[in-house]
Amino acid sequence: MKMHLNTSNSKIYWLLFVIAATSFIFTLYNVQYTGEEAVYPLMSYEMWFHGHILTPVMYGQDYWRPPLYNLSITGLSMLIGWSHMLVAARLIAAFSSIGSALLVAWFAKRIWNDRDLFAFTALVYITIGDVLFYDGWLAYSDPLFAFFCLAAMLFGWLAVLEKRIGFFALALFAVSCAFLTKALTAYIFYGVAIIVITFQTRAWRFLFSWPSLSMHFFALLIPVLWYGMAPAGGVMAHGMLDDIIDKLQGQGVLDYLNQFFSYPAKTFGQLFPISGIVIYAITRRYLPFGLPNQHVRTALWIAGINYLPYWLSPQSGIRYLLPIYGIIAIALVGFIANSLKTRKLLVKWIIVAIVLKYIFALWLFPAYTERVRPHLSEIAKNVLRETRGAPLYVTNVAWVGISVAADIDLAIRPHPPLVKPPSGLTNGYVLSYPGDVPKNYSVVSKYHGAWLLCCGIVCAHKAEAFPRLKN
Repeated sequence: MKMHLNTSNSKIYWLLFVIAATSFIFTLYNVQYTGEEAVYPLMSYEMWFHGHILTPVMYGQDYWRPPLYNLSITGLSMLIGWSHMLVAARLIAAFSSIGSALLVAWFAKRIWNDRDLFAFTALVYITIGDVLFYDGWLAYSDPLFAFFCLAAMLFGWLAVLEKRIGFFALALFAVSCAFLTKALTAYIFYGVAIIVITFQTRAWRFLFSWPSLSMHFFALLIPVLWYGMAPAGGVMAHGMLDDIIDKLQGQGVLDYLNQFFSYPAKTFGQLFPISGIVIYAITRRYLPFGLPNQHVRTALWIAGINYLPYWLSPQSGIRYLLPIYGIIAIALVGFIANSLKTRKLLVKWIIVAIVLKYIFALWLFPAYTERVRPHLSEIAKNVLRETRGAPLYVTNVAWVGISVAADIDLAIRPHPPLVKPPSGLTNGYVLSYPGDVPKNYSVVSKYHGAWLLCCGIVCAHKAEAFPRLKN
């Protein structure tokens, strides 16, 4: 099906896309660690320092996630300097989001045989609220994971649609990279997409052909081979499975009910402006109630089935939906593409979103961080000043503790990064949770989100056991 867009708008779409993508530059360095961003930079530095390649390490202990994002951070940090490892981690996330935008645009152009949809679809994806303002650039593994999951689904879609084994090879390479980035759920995203497309096209013979079966069998062996080869493969296998199970569990019926009603509302908000414009256009009868073509229906089925587990799981976060944002964008773009009035309205709101993003990046978020959140670098400096080179350990794995530990690790180079204290520690300092004071420990300093404790002879150097709250 060929969509009919005004070709004179393509340059405007590309210009807006570049302006929106450029806004990521201003989120790379102007705020400190946000949420649990420090996890991957901290682990990447520990891996590099100790010479670990296959096993992420946190506080000296094996971590249960695969290392592809860590290795990407390590490589980039070695180029730009470890002091900029947060910038490196955010840069990878931002480029992953831009790559996802271009990927869905290329796919839209291919299935609809219309070059102008390339720019429009890229613009829609990059200005999805959650991508533009928050989860598209934060230093989590989700943007990179989403890019590989999306590539797997889209190449698999084309493989079945065009009956091309080569696209299966690309899809299976992408899903393997997604697994090595974050989680086993990559195979679920991919599997749902392939089953939906095959069912709709009745291409079962192609899917179950010997070349296809052989390639899929090898791809499914990747996790098994990885768990067997990686030094901490057992830890990773159990950790990944436990993580999936934990996400499905709630404390009671109210948790499930709250998730059932609140998650769609959150999703709608995160997908704004296009989500709001589509609903508005339907109510104003700018758009037909029926779905315009098979590709839109396919995309909605893929997105809807993959959405269900997260909708029904009380522990699911919105950023876990990043892998299906591209599929949703394809569906919604295909739905509105022939409505000139809807597209014009959407572009106006996209311009508003881009302006707001620059205000957010240059002023609002830095001001909020400065006034509301604890000053992590100052806490790290105070901890180093208090400990004065004495043995220092860490047990705090909340976001403040991880962020402060990451800053301390870089500040004490070339000394080893902080680790958890040995059992039966008799002398040293520990960066702990607030309120967590084991027997024979004394409180040295209280910070927002972390306490500094001491035990043994180092405590004798502290005249005041409970100083005022800091930072």
